[in-house]
Amino acid sequence: MEKSSKIDKKDSPAMFDNIAKTYDKLNHILSFGLDVRWRRKFVTYLNTRHYETVVDIASGTGDLLVNLQKLNASNYYAIDPSENMLNIAKTKVPSAKFIVAGAELLPLVNESVDLITVSFGIRNFVSLEKSFSEFYRLLKTNGIVSIMEFSKPKFFLFKWGFTIYLKIFLPFIGKMVSKDKSAYKYLQASIFDFAENVDVFQILSKCNLSKLSENKLLFGAVKIYTCKKL
Repeated sequence: MEKSSKIDKKDSPAMFDNIAKTYDKLNHILSFGLDVRWRRKFVTYLNTRHYETVVDIASGTGDLLVNLQKLNASNYYAIDPSENMLNIAKTKVPSAKFIVAGAELLPLVNESVDLITVSFGIRNFVSLEKSFSEFYRLLKTNGIVSIMEFSKPKFFLFKWGFTIYLKIFLPFIGKMVSKDKSAYKYLQASIFDFAENVDVFQILSKCNLSKLSENKLLFGAVKIYTCKKL
């Protein structure tokens, strides 16, 4: 069940605007380069059918958008509340359509989308239920939503390592590279808060999206949740 967070997520677009220039570099450093492999794996799980229209929510600087080109869809949309992040994404995939918006109110028509993706972004949504309801509205029948997000590993050694990484390593490196300590304190807290408190499939189900699969990466520290609109 979704619990209220102590983090004010409404301020996150401005925060991401501030760190946009160093965001890609920090992603690679903080994940030890594994983020590249995770995105490739994510798209591999989706490459089983043809999609006419793909919408990447919380698209950020567009790294997943680049990988989604392998699906050879006719239309790509990148949506994010941070304009500075999307400006970087535009340099990577200029053929996509870019929209500055939050996930809770998406400016696209009903039942017009075959695939919705989110990569490490749902923990920043102000309301998961409103966002997932929007996903349901946009999807065609048999449309897919696939979400990749951090999760807490169950095995105690990996759980311990996950906690140490979030509480010490992430904010320290974030401060060193981006010079914005508060931003990476927020990211640390948002990951920990989400992994502790949110049951993603339960909320997706509440919004009438049916579970297809769950895939675990890095011993369960990252999960991929895939659902379908019936």
